[in-house]
Amino acid sequence: MDKRDRILRAALKLFNLYGFDNTPTARITKEAGVATGTLFNYFGSKEELINVLYLTCKESLTRRLTLGLEQESTFRSKLKRIYINYIGWSLDHTEEFLFFQQFCNASCIGETTRKEGLSKFNNIMELIAEGIEQEIIKNVSLDYMSNLLMGILNANTYYFIDNPSLAADDGFVETSFNFLWDSIKN
Repeated sequence: MDKRDRILRAALKLFNLYGFDNTPTARITKEAGVATGTLFNYFGSKEELINVLYLTCKESLTRRLTLGLEQESTFRSKLKRIYINYIGWSLDHTEEFLFFQQFCNASCIGETTRKEGLSKFNNIMELIAEGIEQEIIKNVSLDYMSNLLMGILNANTYYFIDNPSLAADDGFVETSFNFLWDSIKN
């Protein structure tokens, strides 16, 4: 792992533990095992560091969400694939998931970063819009539907993080997905 990656990993851990304001850059560099000034060779400021970390985590998530999606033929099966991929990513990357939960609306994440992060989900938003248009799912605003989906998805994710063995229980995964599906289907 190179120094930049070690800094990002250390920042992720410390931001989750102490928050943005209570994590000085000296603590990050100490945790990363690099010289104090090294952080600033890669990131202009702590604000830039957290924004890069946010986008790095988003990229990791979006890569995972689309795995196997092209093999699915129905709207429901595509949504279920996204659901399973999200749960899997969250279990494999719990620190990143918790980071998003803490910082998704934080003021230290810049508006440009937030917009860039959202743009990574354009294909998923298009899928949801298509489901609304085709009357497969309830006819509500895309914004409301995406917020509803994320709320249910995150609630299930927390449950799977607390009970990771259930991720291998196909029956339970199907039941948990059905709670999401039943709440949005038309």
